[in-house]
Amino acid sequence: MRLPRIEWRANSVDEFSIIEAYFTGVGVDHDAVTKGPGDDCAILSIPDGCELCVSTDTLLERVHFLENAPGEVVAARSLTANVSDLAAMGATPVGFLLALTIPHAEDRWLGPFAKELSRGAVEHGISLVGGNMSHGPLSVTITVFGTVPKSGAMMRSGAGVGDAIYVTGSLGQAAAGLDALKQGQSGRLPLKEAYLSPQPQWRFGSRVRELATACIDISDGFIVDLSHLLTASEIGAELTLDDVPLSEALLEFAGEKALQYAMYGGDDYELCFSIPEAHCKALTEIAEQTGTQISRIATVVSENGLWSVIGDQRSPIDVRGYKHF
Repeated sequence: MRLPRIEWRANSVDEFSIIEAYFTGVGVDHDAVTKGPGDDCAILSIPDGCELCVSTDTLLERVHFLENAPGEVVAARSLTANVSDLAAMGATPVGFLLALTIPHAEDRWLGPFAKELSRGAVEHGISLVGGNMSHGPLSVTITVFGTVPKSGAMMRSGAGVGDAIYVTGSLGQAAAGLDALKQGQSGRLPLKEAYLSPQPQWRFGSRVRELATACIDISDGFIVDLSHLLTASEIGAELTLDDVPLSEALLEFAGEKALQYAMYGGDDYELCFSIPEAHCKALTEIAEQTGTQISRIATVVSENGLWSVIGDQRSPIDVRGYKHF
């Protein structure tokens, strides 16, 4: 593993000197990276028997992070949003491209951004293999690459009738943390941390891919993302509302509205997946081995749609979540 060696230069004012000062050696030395930064293209060598998973996301100021957000927050949220997509496929991170547009080349922002990007890249075992810099309104586009065994990637399609549906972690904390920040509330650290520095579940995803029948990461809101999985699998589900995982911090902050945060809030970057009943015991063992919180919250049914179940009562659920337009 190669730790980044960053030399902070307060007077770096052109694209190439900024890249050299802040983004040289970010991440790890990965066997799959034949050629990293410095040429017109990066070159990746895919191991025998593997396939390449690729995903890209653009994050914008005042859309995906607050105006004047610190560099370390922008880096953490940007990298997690992309690595979480790899987690949903069960892929192991390999490399990423960074296209960064900034209004000012200031060390007080670039320094923490690059430092957090380096820390996250090392933590996830991923290498910065190239990218681009531009001048303009703050925008971060990351393209990630990961590998899975051939035909082994988890898809949104594939869930079958009778499968159990699970989620990792506690839902709704990030959305509540964002509201706490907007309201200027003191404390609320678990909620704020969930928003400011989310953690992608790629280690758990890479372990569960042999058991799961379908998977999606929760970014736009649990209900809307679950509905994407159900639509792709051409099935429905019955959701037990009492089983939706709500943290004590969320309940203290939101009270009766906690469930609404969990169902519709978004930005959780947890995994939602289906698994046959026969594999539930093995799933529990994986969760224990990886230290991952999991909750069984629904069951797949043949009738298309999504319903909440409370006792003998079955009601359709309003499917909504974050929309760009």
